[in-house]
Parts: sequence; structure tokens; C-alpha cells
Amino acid sequence: MNNATPAIIFDHSRYKLKVWKNTATLDVVAFSGQEALSRPFRYAIEFTSPVKDIKPAQMLMRDAAFTLTSPAINPGIRGMPVIPPAPLRTIYGVISEFKLLSTSRDESHYEVILEPRLALLSRSRQSAIYQKMSVPEIVEKILRERHGFRGQDFLFTLAYPCPKREQVMQYDEDDLRFVQRLLAEVGIWYKLTADDRLKIDVVEFYDDQRYYQLNVYMPARNPSGMHGGDVDAVWGMETAHQVVEGKVATRDYDYRDALPQYGMDAEVDVTRGDETLYGEAYHYLDNN
Repeated sequence: MNNATPAIIFDHSRYKLKVWKNTATLDVVAFSGQEALSRPFRYAIEFTSPVKDIKPAQMLMRDAAFTLTSPAINPGIRGMPVIPPAPLRTIYGVISEFKLLSTSRDESHYEVILEPRLALLSRSRQSAIYQKMSVPEIVEKILRERHGFRGQDFLFTLAYPCPKREQVMQYDEDDLRFVQRLLAEVGIWYKLTADDRLKIDVVEFYDDQRYYQLNVYMPARNPSGMHGGDVDAVWGMETAHQVVEGKVATRDYDYRDALPQYGMDAEVDVTRGDETLYGEAYHYLDNN
């Protein structure tokens, strides 16, 4: 008896990769993607091309679009035309990595990494001081002045006011890590969306759970000969566990008041008898 999982047939015609100013034929053969809230997506896309010597300069930092389409529908009636596939989703971004994997007599095998323009912030390490600005204002300043973002490239939809800070320092920290750290401090999260009209990726910032995409249901099905790959489904799930801090300690300091204030220090033991927790998370805040 053979219990091996049947191979899933990959329909190459359903996936299209277009790179700005690229004239070579690109046939997608495989891809994998990672997406999460408050993190730039990352798609690894493998393709073949009869052009055997595509240069890195022809791919890197080029705008690109990766389109997923539905399968063509055959009505099963003689004389009736086959319904052409319709685009399901297009992912816009920039090519940040390029590899030549192999070359044969007829074609070459390549791989590219497609990421949003926001991911390029990780390539910019800076030290700076921001005064009398709120977190959204600091983020917008970095996006516009350092990275050339325009108004259509990002959107803030905030339900709660965000106060200005007297001073915020960025020291030897890349812009992406700095921006994500500031956003996390004030409870702002973001997601990446696509503007099909302008053909660009868009960063959307929110601070309320009402903007989550709720009530999304998907069947869980193991790949098998009876399962059609044309239906969206969860193919597998996994769980992971790790040791985390068992105690949280905080200290606040207000330079405008030399006298110690009650309630400025706090410590909480969160183990509740759980022996799998370890260590202490110490948070210090300069109240500015």
C-alpha cells in the first residue's frame, strides 16, 4: 500500500509575473509567499526563460506584478466557448533579490523575491532626532522624505488621537525596524493592499480591530486525488510553543518632576504556577 501524498499539479498558465521594462518571456514554475499583519510580505517566485543571461540590473529594484488567475472553465457543451480565466488577485511590489538557479540548452531557471516598497526601508540605517511630532507624523516624514512615498502610497485611518512627543531618537537603526517599533508602542498596525487602478502596493495603517477582516472561513482538506486544487482550502496546520518571560517590571521617569511619584514602578508575576516561563521583561519609559 502506498500512503504517499499525491502530487499536486501546478498549472503554470494561472500565474503571471510581469517586471517593468522587461521584454523576456517569464514562465512561472513555482512560488511561495509569506504574509502577516505589520510585516512586509515576501514572495519567492521561480520562473524559466529562453533568455539565458538575464542581467541583475534588468530585475533588481524594478516594479513588478504577480497575478493569480482562476482556471479556465469548460462548459462541457459542444460548440460553447471555454470561459477564459479571470484574475483573482495581483500583488504589486519591487524585485529585491534575483538568482540564476540553473541553465540548460533551451532555457535558464531563475528566482526572484517580490516585496512591497515598504520592505526597502530595512536597507536604510539612520540616526536622527524628531521633536514635537506624533508617531504618525514621524512615520509620514520618513516615508515621504527618505523613501519618496506619495499620498497614494500610504493611508492612515486612526480612531484614536496620537499625542505629540517632545523628542524621539533613532540611533543606528534601520528605518523599517524604527517605524515598526514606534507603531507598536502606540498600538498602530498596518497591512499591505493593492491599488489595481494605479498598479501599486499601498500601506494602510490602523489602530482599531474593527478594520480586521473578520468572518473568513476556509475548509481544511488534506491534498488527495479527490481534492481539486481549484478550491481555496487549508492543506495543513501546525502548532509551536516556546519559553517566554514570567515576570514584567516597569519604571517610568518624568524629568519635569524631581520628586518620586507613586505608581511609577510596577512589577507583575505572570507565571501563576506555570514552570515553563522564565526571566523578566523590564520596560523603562522616559516620560516625555
